[in-house]
Amino acid sequence: MPDWKTVARLVLTSRAIDTLEESELAPNGKITYQFSSKGHELAQILLGLALDHPHDAATVYYRSRPFMLASGLNARESFAADMALANSPSEGRDVGVVYSMQRREKAVILPASGDVGAQYTPAAGTSASSTTTPGWGRSRSR
Repeated sequence: MPDWKTVARLVLTSRAIDTLEESELAPNGKITYQFSSKGHELAQILLGLALDHPHDAATVYYRSRPFMLASGLNARESFAADMALANSPSEGRDVGVVYSMQRREKAVILPASGDVGAQYTPAAGTSASSTTTPGWGRSRSR
């Protein structure tokens, strides 16, 4: 069962980031792109919080900020990514809404691109390797 206070905090954080980007950062030219995640928060956050096994991995797309927040990204890192700053997960080298991230108690986030559907190739490769790599195929009950 999810911790509903954590879920609510993450949903509200994601919504507040979107609102600030839409109302201040994008109109003032502080960020190049704004892809709202409004309406996507709850499902992504519940999934992100559920992926807590050491072998869990996930791929994301350009509207995956709620999932990323549930996976351990913090608001400061999110804004740093949006603004292409060095303190961001990509060190300022990528569009702020496309991430990869090492495990932070939740799923490892595989490298991503902004193309719609581009997350399927790394996901399929990781899935395939999970059946052939020792240790990946272990049951959650072990």
